[in-house]
Amino acid sequence: MELLYIIILLVFGMALIILELVAIPGTTIAGLGGLALSIWGIVKIFAEYGSSWGFGILLLEVVFCVVLLVYSLRTKTWKRFALKEEISSKVNEIKTNIQVGDKGKTITRLAPTGTALINGERVEVFTSTSFLDPNTEIEVEGMEGNRIRVKPLK
Repeated sequence: MELLYIIILLVFGMALIILELVAIPGTTIAGLGGLALSIWGIVKIFAEYGSSWGFGILLLEVVFCVVLLVYSLRTKTWKRFALKEEISSKVNEIKTNIQVGDKGKTITRLAPTGTALINGERVEVFTSTSFLDPNTEIEVEGMEGNRIRVKPLK
């Protein structure tokens, strides 16, 4: 194998390792492939060009890996990839006038969740007792955060 092809193999292996560190999180095919290509290139150098070339290339690879590791562990490096924006919105923020004890009627089947009409508002409710059919009279039994728990009227 020509020296040029072995060097291309080593460079491609290091490029995959850099890609693993910078762009692809976790241990994936890119990192393992880069490691395998680098090892294969070093073994080929030892086999075809002798131990002096082999140890020289091995030393260059180790120095490059150490420099890459030190560079990647610096704080400034990872700040370029970090998310700097902040999301201030809230999910499922419900503003309702429904209170415990209010009465209404189911619109859909509650199995155990569904839709009901309470105080003229169409809201999602759940029941902890049983399944309820549509058009069943219900009463608000409790409020748990944004969840409205209902029970059937007897």
